[in-house]
Amino acid sequence: MAVVLVDLTQEELVQRRPSMIALFADAMVQNYGVGPAEAYAEAVRQTDELLPAGVHTAGQLLRKGMDGDDEVGFLWISLPGIPYATMAWIAEVSVREDRRNRGYGSAMLRAGQADLLERGVHRVGLHVFGVNTGARRLYRRLGYRMLAQLRTRPVTARTAPVGLVPMSRPEYEARLAEVLERDPVALTRDPLAPPTRAAEVAQVLAPQGVDSPGVHLRHAVSGGRPVGWIWFSLPGPHRPGTGAVHYLTIDEPFRGRGLGRALLEAAEAEYARHDVPRMGLWVAAPGPERFADALGLDVSSEQLVKDL
Repeated sequence: MAVVLVDLTQEELVQRRPSMIALFADAMVQNYGVGPAEAYAEAVRQTDELLPAGVHTAGQLLRKGMDGDDEVGFLWISLPGIPYATMAWIAEVSVREDRRNRGYGSAMLRAGQADLLERGVHRVGLHVFGVNTGARRLYRRLGYRMLAQLRTRPVTARTAPVGLVPMSRPEYEARLAEVLERDPVALTRDPLAPPTRAAEVAQVLAPQGVDSPGVHLRHAVSGGRPVGWIWFSLPGPHRPGTGAVHYLTIDEPFRGRGLGRALLEAAEAEYARHDVPRMGLWVAAPGPERFADALGLDVSSEQLVKDL
């Protein structure tokens, strides 16, 4: 098998666009608990945002996989800077239904990786939805490793033994400084990202600090004492229907008492008050991954990375 990648024409992209959007929207319905209409609208928005000039959009490589004269699939790669500064990003890889289970997906990925190496790119990442277990196994066989996961579950109204108290601006700045110094990967989800990247992510997630709309920055209080803090957001355009917990921690003297679970349940109670149907927790290291497993949080979204 000798798969060759050939640039897509604008006409071919127009023909392919409906299936690209339908595939993305269906995955959002399955993983984020949103309705088909809302998922479709968001898939259209993101696709148009990423490809404003179609196949001529700078930094976007849109290719069809060819085995001789036979078109077998499609590969879309974003070069470094879109969306990660440190790596290229595979936005989509798909194989024609009647050509699946023949190794074409792996062959297209290898061809894409060879192209990136010729361009001087030595790192590539990709995203896969949690329900796509076959693809997740394939990527690991090809040498990809976990960068981050969004772990989710349906929201249930709960009464937690931990209270949530809003932070002041100086309190948030002090807590953020601790994260930037000790645990920047919790925000960047990329151990190779430069130190400044975590601060940039924080600015995107909470552009107005404690006054950011839809963002909750809260002290955790138990027994009348602050025991930690949590940072979570209401659903946004990229993940309609799913709120995201970006960071939580229990302070050292209070660990090992089940307060981490209680803190997440307190956030869940807040989501229930806002009628958010699903909550998610970002994890980017083995410790948080085990915590998510213990809480019964399913993998809804996974980001993987490979060094070339």
